[in-house]
Amino acid sequence: MGRQQTGAGWAMTGRVVLVTGATSGIGRATATALAAAGATVLVHARTKARAQSAVEEFNRARGSASESAGASALFVPVVGDLGSVAGVRDVAAEVRRAAPGGLHVMINNAGAAFPQRGLSQDGVERTIAVNHIAVAALTRELLGLLRDGAATAGRPSRVVNVSSSLESRGNPHLADWSYPDRFSQFQAYCDAKLINLAYSYVLAAAVAGSGVTVNCADPGSVATSFGRNGGGLFRVIQTLGRPLLATPEKGARTSIRLAADPALDAESGNYYRAGEPYASSAASRDAAFQELVGRRTAAMLGGAPAEELR
Repeated sequence: MGRQQTGAGWAMTGRVVLVTGATSGIGRATATALAAAGATVLVHARTKARAQSAVEEFNRARGSASESAGASALFVPVVGDLGSVAGVRDVAAEVRRAAPGGLHVMINNAGAAFPQRGLSQDGVERTIAVNHIAVAALTRELLGLLRDGAATAGRPSRVVNVSSSLESRGNPHLADWSYPDRFSQFQAYCDAKLINLAYSYVLAAAVAGSGVTVNCADPGSVATSFGRNGGGLFRVIQTLGRPLLATPEKGARTSIRLAADPALDAESGNYYRAGEPYASSAASRDAAFQELVGRRTAAMLGGAPAEELR
């Protein structure tokens, strides 16, 4: 890796970063590392109490060093439920208020897995709603703010979508994103990650040259509360396999590099594992599947197809 680093990581002074799902696990590790490198981090959580509590904890951990540096805005709470398009718009409104001068990095880290089938307000199974529709909707809502950040910084702004190696088990022939006939928690999660990865490639191509890059990070198998809270097979994996799983800090390394390494300013449309480019599944790179995902997503969001977002 090309490293131009401070002791806490690549220098992020003056950069404004949004991390969704930032109160625990990989998101928490990502947020604290980027703030330590000098960024102002917008800490997203579903509830005001949780976001504010996390910000207070982060600031306490920084202690007197933050106070002496006058860095009271190092962490800023951002609140909203990513389970529906309406909730995403509420989050986007909070981000605009928190970062009126522009956004430099957006890390779509929040994810979910549900043991029983349920539909979002928009009629999509909840796993796909949180892991894909919310990511696509929030990115679309904030593209203008990302472009503003790029214009003021004189370098591209970055979108980092946290993916998973389980995308390779996704079903590219899934006909209905609501699973009306048969539902499997594990399969729905794999499908959601495949769909979002394919869309990320579409989006990267669509916004090429506009001052925004899009890349995906595979954190590996990580010991977090995600699996335990999700229940089902994910709880079993987290419980029995915990000694073999990576720490959140290790899992966050790829997201951190994609957010901060200046050597990656021009990189876009790639999938990274262990901090380096990696070939994702053939399905995720299939042009026909990408086009289908792009059209379905645009229909869900009620806007222009991704290829028209530039």
